[in-house]
Amino acid sequence: MAYTVDKTNSSASPSSYTVQDNVLNTQTDLKFIGKGYAGYGEVIHENFLHLLENFANSSAPSKPIQGQLWYDSGASQLKVYTGSNFVPAGNTVPYGPTAPANLVTGDLWIDSDTGQLYFYNGTSNVLIGPTTSPGANTNGFTFETITDNTDTDQNVTKLFNDGNLIAIISEDTFTPKAAISGFASITKGVTLSTAISDLKFAGTATDADKLGNVAAANYLRSNANDTTTGTLGVNNDSGLSVGADSDLTLTVDGTGVVVQNIISDTDITFKVNDGGTATTLMTMDGSTARVGIGTITPTTKLDVSGTINATAFTGPITGNVVGNVTGDVTGDLTGTVTGSASLNLLKSGGTLTGTLNSQTILPSSDSTYNLGTDGTRFASAFFDTLDATEIKSQGVTVNDNEIVASRSNDDLVLKGAGTGAVVLDGLSITGTALSATDSSAVTIDDDLQVQGNFTADSIIGEVISVGTISAGVTTNQTIDATTGRFFEIFINADVTLNFTGAQNGTLKRIILISQTADIRQVTFQIDGVTKGSRPLGDGSTTNAKEILELHSYETQKELVLYVFV
Repeated sequence: MAYTVDKTNSSASPSSYTVQDNVLNTQTDLKFIGKGYAGYGEVIHENFLHLLENFANSSAPSKPIQGQLWYDSGASQLKVYTGSNFVPAGNTVPYGPTAPANLVTGDLWIDSDTGQLYFYNGTSNVLIGPTTSPGANTNGFTFETITDNTDTDQNVTKLFNDGNLIAIISEDTFTPKAAISGFASITKGVTLSTAISDLKFAGTATDADKLGNVAAANYLRSNANDTTTGTLGVNNDSGLSVGADSDLTLTVDGTGVVVQNIISDTDITFKVNDGGTATTLMTMDGSTARVGIGTITPTTKLDVSGTINATAFTGPITGNVVGNVTGDVTGDLTGTVTGSASLNLLKSGGTLTGTLNSQTILPSSDSTYNLGTDGTRFASAFFDTLDATEIKSQGVTVNDNEIVASRSNDDLVLKGAGTGAVVLDGLSITGTALSATDSSAVTIDDDLQVQGNFTADSIIGEVISVGTISAGVTTNQTIDATTGRFFEIFINADVTLNFTGAQNGTLKRIILISQTADIRQVTFQIDGVTKGSRPLGDGSTTNAKEILELHSYETQKELVLYVFV
């Protein structure tokens, strides 16, 4: 009768094996003996032997089931079947000078020569670590503890190349207790060995604290505004250039120092900060080769706008001399003085035999000296303007702003010759008639008080227009009434009219003209005080009109409405 052999895992596939009578079941690497099978003893013992040796062979069992052990004699490694393949059992790692040839993905291998651990990625062996191998040709990083001079242990990372210690990485700055060649002291960060000459970092660094042991902040920038507390020197004759196009150069040649602008016909300007304002002090005009002091448009080789204060002038002076000449004139004045002497011209002794051409002749002391004497008179004096405290003739004295008769009880008569009139600054008086000399109106700025009757052909006042016939105002208006007498105001909307500045004792006449047949509501104000509102127009007539008067009293200001005839 057949029987069934069940697996531990009832959900496995297959989960069991059926063994028939008188046969061997060979579905697995162990044979299951059926009832009545002859020669069963050999089979039983071979099964035990295979279990004892774990199917030791260079090739894997041909019918493995999950959990089955196999000793791989080729790799000298016990392996277990996962259901898909055999993998090493336990934590045994191959150890030898070369990698095993039958590694599977994920297998580890230790190189006995270098002491380094590798893993197999399915294609090649990948180094896990350490990165360096012991010996004279150590390369890479090692991790050590160094005791410093205070007997404190410092954890550091050493960088080797070809057995040479290149650098030490530390999180602290310290001095080793035991001397390390090339590392008298170790700084925080990366410290390079001094035992290897010209050992440097090569490449581009994003930042650095020092260069040549000088702090980075102490270097001048070439791409930004910067300052220096030291001395800046350009130790070559090519000197210094300034500007995007090297517009200004400062160089040295055989004659000395040369300051030059490079761009043709451009100026060199010297400016000063005068009370917070940049002020041009001197201009060198490049297009005319002229120098201006106090002027940016020099008209001569040296053009000075202002006062010159100098200890001496040795050359000829051909232009105007303005200011005091206080030193001695030791040479001869043989030419003609064609310029002006606007201040003092002093001469002690001697006689000026030529003609004195001058703009102003002044005494050295006010009201002290005479021009001529009672017995030595000038024959005639010709003046366009005579400025004197007092002018006397036989009959008239002019004193300050008064003209009076010099003789007692004499009338002062201002009279034109023939048909001529007496003209007072544009006013002509002829007999009893007063008129303007240019035929314009005679303007009286102050109040005119007439004791007798005042007769006039007409009184004309200024007319002020607000808006136009074709463009009436549509916004509120403030109207200055200080000067105008008549006001015509064109409106095309509901508006407020504010009349300001009307003088006490004045009368202003106002006409309002509507632009359309619409009824417009007009609000009236005097100096911002609302006096009332009125409609303008009846809704049927274009250009409706109203006339008003503004009466300005001492304390009251009112508007009065007129009726059209």
